[in-house]
Amino acid sequence: MGRQTSVNKEHINIKCGIIIEKEDKILLQRNPGENYWSLPGGMMQLGEKYEETAIRGVLEETALTIETVQLFGMLSGRDCFVTNKFGEKAFILQVVFFTTEFTGKVKIKDEANREHRFYKRTNLPKNLNPQQKAFITDWKEQKPFPIIN
Repeated sequence: MGRQTSVNKEHINIKCGIIIEKEDKILLQRNPGENYWSLPGGMMQLGEKYEETAIRGVLEETALTIETVQLFGMLSGRDCFVTNKFGEKAFILQVVFFTTEFTGKVKIKDEANREHRFYKRTNLPKNLNPQQKAFITDWKEQKPFPIIN
């Protein structure tokens, strides 16, 4: 009899986002079909560096070219477990950068129908991405960074 193997449907991913600040406001985005707002960015591809991933993801999602970034924070641990709408489980580590230096004009809606808005510190939406809420709150409260959780 042959060995029985099981397929592991759990994945480990690294998501790199950027807190983009303009005039004391933060840029957030909402994906179609999702109720929560999150930071623009992307999933790391093999061979990429953290900064490269974040800058590429922001360009793809917002049309903004990021000039420079500094590390804002990292999230690991139990808060990184997620289950998508198809029931697939993943462990998504979060690496977040910060910038005020960018060029271009943000797309209000992009090709994937993502919605983008700048929010004031005093008027953030209540429905924030659970994996990024702590970072957005730390930005709102102007906590010193990097923040490692």
